[in-house]
Amino acid sequence: MGGGDRILRLTPANGPSLGAEAAPEEWSGLVQAMLDAVPVQGMWLVPVRDRAGTILDFETLAATPEARDVDDRIGKELVGLRTLQAYPGIARSALWDAFLRVMETGEPECVDPYVYREDRDGETRVVSYGIRLAPLGGGILICWTRHDREAHLATRRLLRTERLGHLGWGHWSLITGDAEWSDQLYTIHRRDPAEGPFPLEHYREIAHPDDVPTIEHALATLTGGGGPHEFEIRIRAGGEYRHIRAATEVSRDVDGQPVEIHAVVQDVTDWRRTAVELAEVTQRLEEESQLTARLQSIILPMEDTVPGLQIGVRYFPAETAPLGGDWYQAIHLDHEEALLAVGDVAGHGLAAASAMAKLRHAITGLAFADHDPAQILAVLNRLLRRMRPDVLATSVVARYRTKDRTLRWTHAGHPPMLLVRGDKVDRLLHPGVLLGVFEDVSYSCAEVRLEPDDLLLMFTDGLIERPGRDLFEGLDIVSATIADTVAKVPPRDRVAAIMEALTPSNAGDDTCILAARILPDSVEVA
Repeated sequence: MGGGDRILRLTPANGPSLGAEAAPEEWSGLVQAMLDAVPVQGMWLVPVRDRAGTILDFETLAATPEARDVDDRIGKELVGLRTLQAYPGIARSALWDAFLRVMETGEPECVDPYVYREDRDGETRVVSYGIRLAPLGGGILICWTRHDREAHLATRRLLRTERLGHLGWGHWSLITGDAEWSDQLYTIHRRDPAEGPFPLEHYREIAHPDDVPTIEHALATLTGGGGPHEFEIRIRAGGEYRHIRAATEVSRDVDGQPVEIHAVVQDVTDWRRTAVELAEVTQRLEEESQLTARLQSIILPMEDTVPGLQIGVRYFPAETAPLGGDWYQAIHLDHEEALLAVGDVAGHGLAAASAMAKLRHAITGLAFADHDPAQILAVLNRLLRRMRPDVLATSVVARYRTKDRTLRWTHAGHPPMLLVRGDKVDRLLHPGVLLGVFEDVSYSCAEVRLEPDDLLLMFTDGLIERPGRDLFEGLDIVSATIADTVAKVPPRDRVAAIMEALTPSNAGDDTCILAARILPDSVEVA
């Protein structure tokens, strides 16, 4: 390792010694011999330059036998292809930028995932790859793996999440004026995809006149050096004004000049209408019983029908403040699975009820997007920190799989579930951090195999909490009441009997109770 310059020399068995100054064509035989022995998908590309030395394209001079491209060309069928001619979707992509950086810096790079998109014959192809680039002999050695199944599942989950969350994404080039929208963004704007996306300036025309200054401020903030920016406006879509919320940011070039605006847009019209309806209900109804009944119909509908489970739910409003933040959820998911959840947003009044409704709606979308309970609670924590950093909440979330009677669950600062098996009552403990305390929190799941006629009980702390009494004392009292009740009735009547037997211990707090009995095979609820 001396102080002089070193030149790497490779000597093929039937050829001359090659130094770093050798032309790429002189390397092709040696590189092809090397790639013939490597069990990966890879190829060696050399730059195609104009007279000024600017890279216009890359040409493939060698490829491994296992190499397969998006058009199913294999091995040496790839030799001689020009990159941008064969794969036009690479132009102006993150992968093309990586090509140029590797040629400039001589440092290897990894692009994973890289999603290749190409429109051909009226169809859009989308394929995901993991790609590794390294300099070699005046060109680039590229190796890749294809993530077809992962990309397909990720795309399905993304589309489902966008649809359930009323979300869409788009970006607008400030240089060329080009724009790209996701399918859901067309749905949000009630716009035919055949018309293509419209330019940013069009928002001034479709926005409610009172919201045009908001758009002007957002554009000025993004293009004037500001960071990410969120705002809410009303736009004319489908013959009506709809509320949309946008989270935006701008990409800049090396000189700091804005080049592209990216946005995630959510249609929050239904949320706004619910908030208005809640406000109108509060103003219109004078008696607490009427208020409670109306709000329950808006926020807490009756239980879902879930295959394999007998479900029972009850909601007890607080006597002093009938509008609270307690909630439950029992819904049938895909693949014979169910989501069971109970939660409690701290406080009372419209603020607590509004936060509760948003968490309850969010948990539904996350469950249908195949998130497990730990992931759901982590997202709910971030959502609460973003929406209402002054509010805390607790929750227990579980997924039940009917085919093998498996329950996966986790808690966030919430009382434990109770498992009733025969006349024995056990606590299912798996504690986690309260929602809304910290920015980044992770949770883990516990799992249990249930038996026919087992009964799960979820509840909020109004059932067991009483001033001057320990929570565990309250749990003991509830467990004793359940054990005494189930001993007197057959399994099919236990849900109704328990719901009748349990009453809140704290009249000053609202209470939710959710019971789920595991049905024996081929048994229906009467």
